[in-house]
Amino acid sequence: MIFAKRAAFAAAAFSGLMLVATANAADARLSDCHQMASQVAAAMSTAHPGQATDAAQQEAKTGQGYCALALYAQGVAHYAKALQILGQPQSKG
Repeated sequence: MIFAKRAAFAAAAFSGLMLVATANAADARLSDCHQMASQVAAAMSTAHPGQATDAAQQEAKTGQGYCALALYAQGVAHYAKALQILGQPQSKG
């Protein structure tokens, strides 16, 4: 009985995670992650090394991780935070 409850809970949790991933994919796409990664890389290449670039690099790394997991909206948000730290505007398109 306990095993059945645990299995049902695990199945429900897994299906919930799949719905979250699908919802996030609808908000942003892989191409958005690539575009933001390019913007951050360009901003990093012109930035002066220091604490801000370290923080921006960590945000970009986190964004890359989310994008790799197909959690595109979260990945784009972290890339946007990296641009904000670097004082760069996010370009559209």
